[in-house]
Amino acid sequence: MTAELPYLAPPRTSADGPGDRERGPDRYSEGMFSHAIDGERQRLTLLESLLDRHTRRRLTALGAGPGTEVLEVGGGGGSVARWLAGRGARVTVTDLDTRFLDGLKDLGVRVLRHDLSADDFPPESFDLVHTRYVVIHQASPDRAVARLVRWLRPGGVLVVEEPASFSVMESPHPAYRKVMRDFRAHLERSLGSDTGWARTLPEPLRRAGLAGVGLDARIQMIHGGGAEALWWRMNLERSRAGMVAHGAVCHEDFEAAYEELASPGFHDLALTVMTAWGRRPG
Repeated sequence: MTAELPYLAPPRTSADGPGDRERGPDRYSEGMFSHAIDGERQRLTLLESLLDRHTRRRLTALGAGPGTEVLEVGGGGGSVARWLAGRGARVTVTDLDTRFLDGLKDLGVRVLRHDLSADDFPPESFDLVHTRYVVIHQASPDRAVARLVRWLRPGGVLVVEEPASFSVMESPHPAYRKVMRDFRAHLERSLGSDTGWARTLPEPLRRAGLAGVGLDARIQMIHGGGAEALWWRMNLERSRAGMVAHGAVCHEDFEAAYEELASPGFHDLALTVMTAWGRRPG
């Protein structure tokens, strides 16, 4: 029988250090990715369908399995935590809003409302820490990585998956290219996201003290009318008002982009998923 891991929630401060961007957790959890938005569960399910196969392959290669003490940070819809629990891992899953995760408790998963930038775990609590599409939205991604590393036991592994948008920026499809370029800027304006950080991987893990650091990168393909195209339309539509208000794009640009995304003849690149991993020495 394993002892219950303590969970530490220190007083929240804004003193994240020089150079950190202004971004409170409410700008994410109550903004365009709020779990309270109609259709958010569908959006997360689509994302899981696009990313989970690769995530499972990487976690398996790095030793996720029976008896492994795992922390899943930013669990979203819960598919990775559910899969890990099914492999016999002892799983703790966190999110700013756990409404889509609470059902996992029946599988023995520990579910916590937890803010990566402010809430803590004791050092050396986990054998494996995984996070996906979370770190770039932190006020200081490098500081977030350092926190994740601190929660690893000696010999434990950190896996970070984050999107890079360079593969979208030169699309030959004009409407898609225009709205996607401004969507990247919109993330920076509205959430304070660091949309260029993923391209620095895997060096942040090495700087945080990890060894055996590795990286793979894969470009997501987008086809007209497919799951990726629908996922992007959902992201764009809930950002539309703010983007149009800023003035770089107009409603006609969105309608033209949606027409492209729905066309059977549309084939292009979407985000590049950068997956980095490393092991804590000891």
